[in-house]
Amino acid sequence: MTEELRSPRPPTIHDVARQAGVSSQTVTRYVRGFEGIRPVTRQRVQAAIDDLGWKPNPLARALRLGTPTRIVLFVHEIEEAGPSNIIAAATRAAAEAGFVLDVVPLDVNDLSVSAAAIRDVDLSHVAGAMAFAPTHVLADLFDRVELPVPLLREVNGDGIEGEHAQGSVDPGMLLVVDHLHELGHRHVFVINGPEGWYSSAKRRRAVEERCAAHGMRIVGAETGDWSVASGYEAAAAVPAPATAVIAANDEMALGALAAVWENGRSVPGELSVTGFDDIRIAPYARPGLTTVHVDFRASGQLAIQRLLQMIAPEAAERRPKVVPVPPRLVVRGSTARVVT
Repeated sequence: MTEELRSPRPPTIHDVARQAGVSSQTVTRYVRGFEGIRPVTRQRVQAAIDDLGWKPNPLARALRLGTPTRIVLFVHEIEEAGPSNIIAAATRAAAEAGFVLDVVPLDVNDLSVSAAAIRDVDLSHVAGAMAFAPTHVLADLFDRVELPVPLLREVNGDGIEGEHAQGSVDPGMLLVVDHLHELGHRHVFVINGPEGWYSSAKRRRAVEERCAAHGMRIVGAETGDWSVASGYEAAAAVPAPATAVIAANDEMALGALAAVWENGRSVPGELSVTGFDDIRIAPYARPGLTTVHVDFRASGQLAIQRLLQMIAPEAAERRPKVVPVPPRLVVRGSTARVVT
Protein backbone atom coordinates (compact mmCIF):
# COMPACT_ATOMS: atom_id res chain seq x y z
CA MET A 1 0.00 0.00 0.00
CA THR A 2 2.86 2.37 0.82
CA GLU A 3 4.37 1.83 -2.62
CA GLU A 4 1.01 2.52 -4.26
CA LEU A 5 0.65 5.83 -2.49
CA ARG A 6 4.21 7.04 -2.61
CA SER A 7 6.14 6.10 -5.74
CA PRO A 8 9.82 7.17 -6.05
CA ARG A 9 9.01 9.71 -8.79
CA PRO A 10 5.65 10.06 -10.50
CA PRO A 11 5.76 10.53 -14.29
CA THR A 12 5.81 14.10 -15.56
CA ILE A 13 4.59 15.81 -18.69
CA HIS A 14 8.18 15.71 -19.95
CA ASP A 15 8.23 11.91 -19.63
CA VAL A 16 5.04 11.72 -21.69
CA ALA A 17 6.45 14.03 -24.33
CA ARG A 18 9.71 12.07 -24.53
CA GLN A 19 7.93 8.72 -24.92
CA ALA A 20 5.47 10.10 -27.51
CA GLY A 21 8.23 11.84 -29.44
CA VAL A 22 6.61 15.26 -29.20
CA SER A 23 7.16 18.48 -27.27
CA SER A 24 5.68 19.12 -23.83
CA GLN A 25 3.70 21.98 -25.41
CA THR A 26 2.01 19.43 -27.69
CA VAL A 27 1.07 17.29 -24.69
CA THR A 28 -0.36 20.37 -22.97
CA ARG A 29 -2.40 21.28 -26.06
CA TYR A 30 -3.71 17.70 -26.28
CA VAL A 31 -4.77 17.65 -22.62
CA ARG A 32 -6.54 20.98 -23.03
CA GLY A 33 -8.55 19.56 -25.92
CA PHE A 34 -6.93 21.49 -28.75
CA GLU A 35 -8.34 20.14 -32.01
CA GLY A 36 -5.49 21.07 -34.35
CA ILE A 37 -3.35 18.01 -33.61
CA ARG A 38 -2.88 15.27 -36.20
CA PRO A 39 -4.69 11.99 -35.36
CA VAL A 40 -1.46 9.98 -35.37
CA THR A 41 0.11 12.43 -32.92
CA ARG A 42 -2.95 12.29 -30.67
CA GLN A 43 -2.73 8.51 -30.63
CA ARG A 44 0.96 8.57 -29.64
CA VAL A 45 0.34 11.06 -26.83
CA GLN A 46 -2.62 9.11 -25.44
CA ALA A 47 -0.67 5.85 -25.64
CA ALA A 48 2.20 7.42 -23.68
CA ILE A 49 -0.22 8.78 -21.06
CA ASP A 50 -1.84 5.36 -20.66
CA ASP A 51 1.48 3.54 -20.54
CA LEU A 52 3.06 5.85 -17.95
CA GLY A 53 -0.12 6.39 -15.93
CA TRP A 54 0.49 10.13 -16.03
CA LYS A 55 -2.14 12.56 -14.72
CA PRO A 56 -2.06 16.33 -15.26
CA ASN A 57 -1.45 18.35 -12.11
CA PRO A 58 -5.08 19.06 -11.11
CA LEU A 59 -4.27 22.04 -8.92
CA ALA A 60 -2.20 23.74 -11.60
CA ARG A 61 -4.95 23.14 -14.15
CA ALA A 62 -7.61 24.51 -11.80
CA LEU A 63 -5.52 27.59 -11.09
CA ARG A 64 -5.17 28.24 -14.82
CA LEU A 65 -8.91 27.97 -15.31
CA GLY A 66 -9.87 29.98 -12.24
CA THR A 67 -9.99 29.92 -8.45
CA PRO A 68 -10.48 26.40 -6.98
CA THR A 69 -13.97 26.08 -5.56
CA ARG A 70 -14.11 22.50 -4.23
CA ILE A 71 -13.14 20.87 -0.94
CA VAL A 72 -12.81 17.10 -0.83
CA LEU A 73 -13.87 15.30 2.34
CA PHE A 74 -12.67 11.72 2.88
CA VAL A 75 -14.89 9.83 5.34
CA HIS A 76 -15.79 6.36 6.53
CA GLU A 77 -18.58 5.08 8.79
CA ILE A 78 -20.68 7.89 7.34
CA GLU A 79 -23.81 6.47 8.96
CA GLU A 80 -22.50 7.10 12.49
CA ALA A 81 -23.98 10.08 14.35
CA GLY A 82 -20.74 12.03 14.77
CA PRO A 83 -19.41 11.90 11.19
CA SER A 84 -22.82 12.33 9.53
CA ASN A 85 -23.70 15.40 11.59
CA ILE A 86 -20.28 16.97 11.14
CA ILE A 87 -20.48 16.41 7.37
CA ALA A 88 -23.83 18.21 7.25
CA ALA A 89 -22.45 21.14 9.25
CA ALA A 90 -19.21 21.24 7.26
CA THR A 91 -21.19 21.30 4.00
CA ARG A 92 -23.08 24.38 5.14
CA ALA A 93 -19.93 26.08 6.44
CA ALA A 94 -18.09 25.39 3.19
CA ALA A 95 -20.99 26.79 1.15
CA GLU A 96 -20.98 29.96 3.24
CA ALA A 97 -17.28 30.35 2.42
CA GLY A 98 -17.93 29.84 -1.31
CA PHE A 99 -16.88 26.19 -1.61
CA VAL A 100 -18.62 22.99 -2.64
CA LEU A 101 -17.92 19.99 -0.41
CA ASP A 102 -17.38 16.68 -2.23
CA VAL A 103 -17.67 13.59 -0.01
CA VAL A 104 -15.50 10.58 -0.86
CA PRO A 105 -16.40 7.46 1.19
CA LEU A 106 -13.60 5.12 2.27
CA ASP A 107 -13.66 1.45 3.22
CA VAL A 108 -11.78 0.92 6.49
CA ASN A 109 -12.03 -2.85 6.01
CA ASP A 110 -10.16 -2.75 2.70
CA LEU A 111 -7.22 -0.36 2.75
CA SER A 112 -6.28 -1.09 -0.85
CA VAL A 113 -9.72 0.15 -1.94
CA SER A 114 -9.37 3.23 0.26
CA ALA A 115 -5.87 3.90 -1.06
CA ALA A 116 -7.16 3.69 -4.63
CA ALA A 117 -10.07 6.03 -3.84
CA ILE A 118 -7.68 8.61 -2.43
CA ARG A 119 -5.20 8.24 -5.25
CA ASP A 120 -7.80 8.43 -8.02
CA VAL A 121 -10.01 11.24 -6.70
CA ASP A 122 -10.53 14.08 -9.17
CA LEU A 123 -8.75 17.12 -7.73
CA SER A 124 -9.80 19.54 -10.47
CA HIS A 125 -10.70 22.89 -8.96
CA VAL A 126 -9.96 21.54 -5.46
CA ALA A 127 -8.61 24.05 -2.94
CA GLY A 128 -8.07 21.64 -0.07
CA ALA A 129 -8.98 18.28 1.42
CA MET A 130 -10.20 17.10 4.81
CA ALA A 131 -9.87 13.55 6.08
CA PHE A 132 -12.00 12.09 8.86
CA ALA A 133 -9.56 9.58 10.30
CA PRO A 134 -11.13 8.48 13.61
CA THR A 135 -9.21 5.17 13.70
CA HIS A 136 -5.51 4.42 13.96
CA VAL A 137 -5.67 2.52 10.67
CA LEU A 138 -7.06 5.46 8.69
CA ALA A 139 -4.79 7.94 10.43
CA ASP A 140 -1.81 5.83 9.39
CA LEU A 141 -3.15 5.68 5.83
CA PHE A 142 -3.31 9.46 5.58
CA ASP A 143 0.15 9.77 7.11
CA ARG A 144 1.35 8.06 3.93
CA VAL A 145 -0.68 10.15 1.50
CA GLU A 146 0.81 12.99 -0.48
CA LEU A 147 -1.76 15.30 -2.08
CA PRO A 148 -1.02 18.46 -4.11
CA VAL A 149 -3.51 20.43 -1.96
CA PRO A 150 -3.63 21.27 1.76
CA LEU A 151 -4.86 18.27 3.76
CA LEU A 152 -6.45 18.55 7.20
CA ARG A 153 -6.62 15.33 9.20
CA GLU A 154 -9.43 15.21 11.75
CA VAL A 155 -9.05 12.32 14.18
CA ASN A 156 -11.31 13.04 17.14
CA GLY A 157 -14.57 12.78 15.26
CA ASP A 158 -15.69 16.09 16.71
CA GLY A 159 -13.85 18.67 14.61
CA ILE A 160 -11.73 19.80 17.54
CA GLU A 161 -7.97 19.47 17.36
CA GLY A 162 -4.89 21.66 17.53
CA GLU A 163 -5.21 24.39 20.14
CA HIS A 164 -8.71 23.16 20.98
CA ALA A 165 -7.78 19.50 21.38
CA GLN A 166 -9.60 17.55 24.07
CA GLY A 167 -6.46 16.02 25.48
CA SER A 168 -6.23 12.39 26.48
CA VAL A 169 -9.71 12.11 28.01
CA ASP A 170 -13.16 13.06 26.74
CA PRO A 171 -14.62 15.91 28.84
CA GLY A 172 -18.18 14.81 28.09
CA MET A 173 -17.63 11.43 29.67
CA LEU A 174 -16.23 13.09 32.78
CA LEU A 175 -19.61 14.81 33.14
CA VAL A 176 -21.36 11.42 32.97
CA VAL A 177 -19.26 9.89 35.75
CA ASP A 178 -19.64 12.99 37.93
CA HIS A 179 -23.42 12.85 37.46
CA LEU A 180 -23.63 9.19 38.45
CA HIS A 181 -21.40 9.76 41.47
CA GLU A 182 -23.66 12.59 42.65
CA LEU A 183 -26.60 10.20 42.41
CA GLY A 184 -24.85 7.76 44.71
CA HIS A 185 -23.65 5.19 42.17
CA ARG A 186 -20.47 3.38 43.20
CA HIS A 187 -20.51 0.30 40.91
CA VAL A 188 -20.75 0.75 37.14
CA PHE A 189 -20.77 -1.46 34.05
CA VAL A 190 -19.16 0.01 30.91
CA ILE A 191 -19.88 -0.60 27.21
CA ASN A 192 -16.86 0.75 25.36
CA GLY A 193 -16.65 1.69 21.70
CA PRO A 194 -14.63 -0.40 19.23
CA GLU A 195 -10.89 -0.80 19.57
CA GLY A 196 -8.74 1.42 17.40
CA TRP A 197 -11.02 4.46 17.52
CA TYR A 198 -9.54 7.58 19.13
CA SER A 199 -12.92 8.56 20.57
CA SER A 200 -13.34 5.09 22.11
CA ALA A 201 -9.99 5.36 23.84
CA LYS A 202 -10.67 8.86 25.15
CA ARG A 203 -14.10 7.96 26.51
CA ARG A 204 -12.85 4.75 28.10
CA ARG A 205 -9.91 6.56 29.67
CA ALA A 206 -12.20 9.28 31.03
CA VAL A 207 -14.46 6.70 32.71
CA GLU A 208 -11.55 4.80 34.21
CA GLU A 209 -9.74 7.88 35.55
CA ARG A 210 -12.85 9.60 36.93
CA CYS A 211 -14.17 6.44 38.54
CA ALA A 212 -10.81 5.94 40.23
CA ALA A 213 -10.83 9.54 41.43
CA HIS A 214 -14.33 9.13 42.93
CA GLY A 215 -13.64 5.71 44.44
CA MET A 216 -16.16 4.08 42.08
CA ARG A 217 -15.64 0.50 40.84
CA ILE A 218 -15.98 -0.72 37.28
CA VAL A 219 -17.47 -4.15 37.88
CA GLY A 220 -17.58 -5.20 34.25
CA ALA A 221 -16.84 -3.97 30.73
CA GLU A 222 -17.66 -5.07 27.19
CA THR A 223 -16.64 -3.72 23.78
CA GLY A 224 -19.28 -2.82 21.21
CA ASP A 225 -19.14 -1.57 17.62
CA TRP A 226 -21.32 1.56 18.10
CA SER A 227 -24.47 -0.33 17.04
CA VAL A 228 -27.71 -0.93 18.94
CA ALA A 229 -27.20 -4.68 18.56
CA SER A 230 -23.76 -4.59 20.18
CA GLY A 231 -25.12 -2.62 23.13
CA TYR A 232 -27.93 -5.13 23.50
CA GLU A 233 -25.51 -8.05 23.51
CA ALA A 234 -23.07 -6.34 25.89
CA ALA A 235 -25.79 -5.62 28.46
CA ALA A 236 -27.31 -9.10 28.36
CA ALA A 237 -25.63 -10.02 31.63
CA VAL A 238 -24.86 -6.89 33.64
CA PRO A 239 -23.43 -8.13 36.97
CA ALA A 240 -25.59 -7.66 40.05
CA PRO A 241 -23.31 -5.19 41.88
CA ALA A 242 -23.67 -2.65 39.06
CA THR A 243 -26.19 0.13 39.59
CA ALA A 244 -25.39 2.01 36.36
CA VAL A 245 -24.47 1.25 32.74
CA ILE A 246 -22.23 3.72 30.91
CA ALA A 247 -22.33 3.32 27.11
CA ALA A 248 -19.86 5.07 24.80
CA ASN A 249 -22.64 6.23 22.45
CA ASP A 250 -26.41 6.52 22.34
CA GLU A 251 -27.09 3.60 20.03
CA MET A 252 -25.33 1.15 22.31
CA ALA A 253 -27.12 2.72 25.27
CA LEU A 254 -30.49 2.15 23.57
CA GLY A 255 -29.55 -1.49 22.98
CA ALA A 256 -28.60 -1.75 26.65
CA LEU A 257 -31.99 -0.34 27.68
CA ALA A 258 -33.76 -3.06 25.72
CA ALA A 259 -31.59 -5.83 27.19
CA VAL A 260 -32.03 -4.59 30.75
CA TRP A 261 -35.82 -4.49 30.39
CA GLU A 262 -35.92 -7.97 28.87
CA ASN A 263 -33.90 -9.27 31.83
CA GLY A 264 -36.56 -7.97 34.19
CA ARG A 265 -34.60 -5.07 35.66
CA SER A 266 -36.17 -1.62 35.70
CA VAL A 267 -34.58 1.61 34.49
CA PRO A 268 -33.82 3.74 36.40
CA GLY A 269 -35.18 1.90 39.45
CA GLU A 270 -32.54 -0.85 39.48
CA LEU A 271 -30.12 0.38 36.83
CA SER A 272 -29.33 3.82 35.47
CA VAL A 273 -28.21 3.97 31.82
CA THR A 274 -26.28 6.73 30.06
CA GLY A 275 -25.28 7.37 26.44
CA PHE A 276 -23.22 9.84 24.44
CA ASP A 277 -23.95 12.09 21.38
CA ASP A 278 -27.60 13.04 22.08
CA ILE A 279 -28.91 11.64 18.81
CA ARG A 280 -32.38 12.65 17.66
CA ILE A 281 -34.22 9.68 19.14
CA ALA A 282 -32.53 9.89 22.55
CA PRO A 283 -35.33 11.99 24.13
CA TYR A 284 -37.97 9.53 22.88
CA ALA A 285 -36.55 6.38 24.41
CA ARG A 286 -38.48 4.97 27.33
CA PRO A 287 -37.29 6.32 29.63
CA GLY A 288 -35.63 9.29 27.91
CA LEU A 289 -31.88 8.75 27.65
CA THR A 290 -29.46 10.72 29.81
CA THR A 291 -26.60 11.54 27.48
CA VAL A 292 -23.89 14.01 26.45
CA HIS A 293 -24.88 16.62 23.88
CA VAL A 294 -22.20 17.40 21.31
CA ASP A 295 -22.59 20.51 19.15
CA PHE A 296 -21.83 18.93 15.78
CA ARG A 297 -22.72 22.14 13.94
CA ALA A 298 -19.94 24.04 15.69
CA SER A 299 -17.59 21.09 15.19
CA GLY A 300 -18.19 21.07 11.43
CA GLN A 301 -17.75 24.82 11.21
CA LEU A 302 -14.55 24.65 13.23
CA ALA A 303 -13.13 21.94 10.98
CA ILE A 304 -13.82 24.02 7.85
CA GLN A 305 -12.34 27.09 9.54
CA ARG A 306 -9.12 25.23 10.25
CA LEU A 307 -8.90 24.00 6.66
CA LEU A 308 -9.53 27.49 5.25
CA GLN A 309 -6.67 28.77 7.39
CA MET A 310 -4.43 26.26 5.66
CA ILE A 311 -5.76 27.15 2.19
CA ALA A 312 -5.69 30.94 2.49
CA PRO A 313 -4.52 32.22 5.91
CA GLU A 314 -5.08 35.91 5.13
CA ALA A 315 -8.64 35.40 3.90
CA ALA A 316 -9.45 33.12 6.82
CA GLU A 317 -8.32 35.75 9.29
CA ARG A 318 -11.01 38.10 7.98
CA ARG A 319 -13.80 35.60 8.60
CA PRO A 320 -15.75 35.44 11.90
CA LYS A 321 -14.12 33.01 14.30
CA VAL A 322 -15.93 29.84 15.30
CA VAL A 323 -15.82 29.23 19.03
CA PRO A 324 -15.65 25.59 20.21
CA VAL A 325 -18.74 24.59 22.17
CA PRO A 326 -17.99 22.29 25.12
CA PRO A 327 -20.10 19.17 25.57
CA ARG A 328 -22.94 19.33 28.07
CA LEU A 329 -24.81 16.70 30.02
CA VAL A 330 -28.51 16.28 29.23
CA VAL A 331 -30.26 14.57 32.14
CA ARG A 332 -33.40 12.59 31.32
CA GLY A 333 -35.32 9.73 32.87
CA SER A 334 -32.79 6.94 32.42
CA THR A 335 -30.74 7.96 35.49
CA ALA A 336 -31.84 8.32 39.09
CA ARG A 337 -30.47 8.31 42.61
CA VAL A 338 -29.49 4.97 44.06
CA VAL A 339 -32.09 3.61 46.45
CA THR A 340 -30.44 2.23 49.60
